[in-house]
Amino acid sequence: MRGWGRRNAWDGLVAGLAACALTAFTVAAPAGTALAARVGARLLTHTTWTIRKSPNATVPGGQLNAVSCSAASACTAVGTNISTSGVNVTLAERWNGTSWQHQRTPNPPNDTVPIRSPDLLGVSCPTSHFCAAVGAYQVDSVGISLAEAWNGSRWTRQSFPAPVGSTSAGLDQVSCTSARFCEAVGTYRISGGKNLAFAATWDGTSWRLQHLPNRVGSTFVFAAGVSCVSPTFCEATGTSVEVGPFAARWNGTTWLLQAVPETTGMGPVSCVSVTFCAAIGSNGSEMWNGSAWSAQPIPSPVGSTSTNLRTVSCANAAFCEAVGEYTDGSGNTLSLAATWNGTSWAVQPTPNPPGATFTVLDAVSCAEAAACEAGGDFQLTSNPVALAESWNGSTWQIQPAFRPPGAAANNLSAVSCVSAVFCEAVGSHPERSGLATVSLAEAWNGAIWKIQRTPNPARATSGLRLSLAGVSCVSARFCEAVGSSSSAAGAGAEMWDGSAWSLQVVPGGALTSVSCTSATFCMAAGSDGHVDIWNGTSWSAHPSAAGFTSLSSVSCASPHSCEAAGAGPSGDDAEGWNGASWSPQATPTPAGGSSIGISAVSCAGPGSCEAVGNYFSNSTFQQVTLAEAWNGTAWTVQRTPNPAASFGSSLLVSCISASSCTAVGQYLASVSNLSLAEVWNGTAWHVRSIPNHPWAGQNILNGVSCGTSQNCTAAGVTDDFGQISATLIETGD
Repeated sequence: MRGWGRRNAWDGLVAGLAACALTAFTVAAPAGTALAARVGARLLTHTTWTIRKSPNATVPGGQLNAVSCSAASACTAVGTNISTSGVNVTLAERWNGTSWQHQRTPNPPNDTVPIRSPDLLGVSCPTSHFCAAVGAYQVDSVGISLAEAWNGSRWTRQSFPAPVGSTSAGLDQVSCTSARFCEAVGTYRISGGKNLAFAATWDGTSWRLQHLPNRVGSTFVFAAGVSCVSPTFCEATGTSVEVGPFAARWNGTTWLLQAVPETTGMGPVSCVSVTFCAAIGSNGSEMWNGSAWSAQPIPSPVGSTSTNLRTVSCANAAFCEAVGEYTDGSGNTLSLAATWNGTSWAVQPTPNPPGATFTVLDAVSCAEAAACEAGGDFQLTSNPVALAESWNGSTWQIQPAFRPPGAAANNLSAVSCVSAVFCEAVGSHPERSGLATVSLAEAWNGAIWKIQRTPNPARATSGLRLSLAGVSCVSARFCEAVGSSSSAAGAGAEMWDGSAWSLQVVPGGALTSVSCTSATFCMAAGSDGHVDIWNGTSWSAHPSAAGFTSLSSVSCASPHSCEAAGAGPSGDDAEGWNGASWSPQATPTPAGGSSIGISAVSCAGPGSCEAVGNYFSNSTFQQVTLAEAWNGTAWTVQRTPNPAASFGSSLLVSCISASSCTAVGQYLASVSNLSLAEVWNGTAWHVRSIPNHPWAGQNILNGVSCGTSQNCTAAGVTDDFGQISATLIETGD
């Protein structure tokens, strides 16, 4: 046996109380929230743009840290979950003998002082009408104990005292014999960095701190478990980095240290009487016989390279269950269970969810020898998903645990509107299993945005199924969306017929943009420079102009007049389609600039197009906005403004006439990405005030569509409260 422990928020507290690191997608630097909040608040003043509420697809989540059963048909499990806002919230669910059902739990207020990582780590239910749950949360870098109680109908927060002189504290485990007696243990920090174990007792009304002795020489102690059989007998266990394991006995008046073998360590503990307790150690187990602790070995699974039993529950002196995880020779982490028969420990086979890359059992509770419930989580990617397993006396079986919806990275890449009551926005999000990226489509009906069901190709080894990059609608009954997929060619396309999206076969590699003039003509541009055309029945490949290695955007005024932009021959980053062939077009570089990049093009007519993007300013050494106009003969550079304090800008565009275009994008302010909008009135470009979510490190608009000069919709990506990518939709002029 090597190693034991629990994965929880408190581990991070006692290890250093480090602040969360926030990351975001940026133009040239990682996001930071402080400046985003300051600049974002300024941009919200007198804005002509409005942020619209847009939905986000979710993935199942949850992590069960502890479970307690008062009967075979009455169990409660607690833990944590990443909510749909991307922040940690407490989790509790109840087993009624048939199914697991969610229970609402309170969380510390997050309005005046931001809290982080609330987590329930221990639970004890002596009856079906009373449970006590404990854990911790953080304010800045300070850990605070968290205690909650179940009264048979709802959970409520309990006041919990902080140890005298503590600078940080958190609870790990709790054990109750009735609604009027519980013992909880935890760890607290004092000035100078010393960490010690502490205990507290519940008398049915309030929590009161107790003195829990720590072994002489201890400066870094971790409380691991507590188990009570009466108000006059409890065992508390843990370990000290400096002097090793410890155990203490509660006699109804005081806690007394006990002698323990130094060879196994002391983790979570389970007692069924004053003469029998079992504790999981780092190299086996410790058994209490009423007078002394003795070591008992626990075998490892065949083929394992490491094992970690996390907790234990005993129904009687002849039956205990311990659960955790082990690593096999291939590096897979699998669930682990071992049983005590009164004489020795034996490993039991446990099931693992199909496709899981990581499975662990964190908790177990046995109401009787033939009825145990275990909880934990599994991972298909990096997101934990709640896991429950049951023991019926002969086998372990997976149960459908409640898996609360959790935040997932959502992104909108493009939008197309045909009226004030119909728009389509497309992008991508992780599928519910978390194994692949799938398409995302949302529709506007004039009142709200709603997620639509979209088909996706079969999963490939790459993990990508379908990610949509462009969309074009000619009516509420016809849209084309394109992108990249797991198909052999790499291209992906879906068609909207007014009621449903359907997959289409499309040749060539990944597609970046699409433009439709009718239900019988669409043109799609490829990231590798190729072009596909839709004729109302099927997609077919058409060559691009010679020398183009990639295309970022395409816009068609008619089947005989299209403009595409991308990376072409030297000085030619645009090309024109006459219905039969392509011709490269010269795209001038602004004076004093270099390295132009055209990201989008929009044509209001055959001789009226706008192309936008960015270029490098040789004088300011910054990336700045770019706009060029096509008059049917040549491209000319237009002067574009850049936001004050910008360190880099980029644009995408939509035009309804030669004198009415709206461009959106982003700019880099210090280390934060903020939304950007500019309007062309036929004479000059002007920056528009546009709102940003003040808590977000990124506010990026990836596409825009204008029905009229006063009715534009932009779509992109921002961060939710937990700094997870979320959809962003704004409307304005």
